[in-house]
Amino acid sequence: MATITQAQVQIYIYTGTFGVIPSTPQYTLVKDKLSSESIISFEVAELVKDYIDVTFTGDYENIEQSAWVHFKITRSFDNDTTDTLTRDVIAFTGYGEFEDGINPKLSNGFLLSNTNIYINNNDIAYLPFYKSNEKDNAFKVEYLKGSSTILTEFVSGSVLELTVDSSNIKADTSGFKADATRKRSSSSKKFKKHSEVPNEATSVKLTLADGTIDTRTIYRIDECKYDPCKISFINKFGVIQDLYFFKRKDDSFESERDEYHKSILSRSTSTTYDLFTHSKKTIDITATKKFIANTGYVTEDHNEVIKQLMVTEYCWIHKFIDGDQTVVPIMPTTTSFVEKKEVTDKLLNFTVEFEYANNFIQNIR
Repeated sequence: MATITQAQVQIYIYTGTFGVIPSTPQYTLVKDKLSSESIISFEVAELVKDYIDVTFTGDYENIEQSAWVHFKITRSFDNDTTDTLTRDVIAFTGYGEFEDGINPKLSNGFLLSNTNIYINNNDIAYLPFYKSNEKDNAFKVEYLKGSSTILTEFVSGSVLELTVDSSNIKADTSGFKADATRKRSSSSKKFKKHSEVPNEATSVKLTLADGTIDTRTIYRIDECKYDPCKISFINKFGVIQDLYFFKRKDDSFESERDEYHKSILSRSTSTTYDLFTHSKKTIDITATKKFIANTGYVTEDHNEVIKQLMVTEYCWIHKFIDGDQTVVPIMPTTTSFVEKKEVTDKLLNFTVEFEYANNFIQNIR
């Protein structure tokens, strides 16, 4: 039996229509098999991630957060023969935790961790779930008011394996995993769905392709004292998740500057100086806007949501600018928090500090 001696992996990363593969790969990796090992493995997660651009404008139907990846593996054997394997997957910026082990499976249902969902009653809300447009299987989403179904969304398609975090491509086998899943639809933006939540819904039930049912509770909150703020961020599943902060929000402003002393002496006819000229000058002025927001009382499952918010690479706040609602990029700056438990803390409120991701003074050059 022939033994593998070397493997080459070509990685093609692209967006848009599935199958329109670039003519040249972004990466070509080559490895020889070590004498102490029986397989050849390639780590590709960080390489692929560099080519996934996340764009969110507040339009939930056109979020850009994924890319197609075409792998072409050429294997060389000790009997001077070669063969070629190919695989097409879809990649995005999800992650697994250390305790999950290598290549942990991502959810094939709801793409959020919390089982209790808090929504501003005066807002249009969206929930992310896993969607497939293939025809060999199906799942459905049902919104309920009490025990009565008020809306059903039925989507045909397969629910296939989805993986995240560390990627291990084994070149001596016919299959491999690469932070992604199989083809979901013709567009790399349509592997998931953000579903609009009906105003009267008190729960949402998702039926998976294998018949498994997952139900989440929906709470519509009427906040009469504070103006709730809506934060959107990329969660551990690599999709946009919304989190509402219903209670007190404190805005702040911070500036920094350098100073130098300038000579203002004038020696035209005599040595003097102008009383109206600055002798102490400021340069390199920078300013940032910050705010601290409170969730209000939520359930214990929001510990996980706050963790994912704190480590996210992409985050936005929804704001009205000149009468139009838009999203503004921000960064969570809270670096630690103590997990809250209902048995000891009773009522759970989370406080998070944010900083706007652009300087107050426009300095784009």
